[in-house]
Amino acid sequence: MKLGALVLAVLVAVPASGSEVIGVERAQLFPDGGAAAVEVQGGCWLSESRCVRTAAEIERLRAENEALRQHAGDTSFTVAVVALVLGLGAGFAVAKLAN
Repeated sequence: MKLGALVLAVLVAVPASGSEVIGVERAQLFPDGGAAAVEVQGGCWLSESRCVRTAAEIERLRAENEALRQHAGDTSFTVAVVALVLGLGAGFAVAKLAN
């Protein structure tokens, strides 16, 4: 973000030195080219380094998720039918033994 792109008027937010998260009770945002300010009440802002690390972690998780989807493969129809028949057979055997 450009320094001039966002001007924050944080009324009650004093972060600890080196903090990556700023708790905000009330603030105003003035975006570039925007005629109206945006009022914010409650919430928090993350530091730029924290945002970059979070975005990198999200990308890593998306790639890992995609790799897991590709390796999972599809269950074939034959496997599903065999599992169903075995389950029915086991259930029938248990019912016979119970009687």
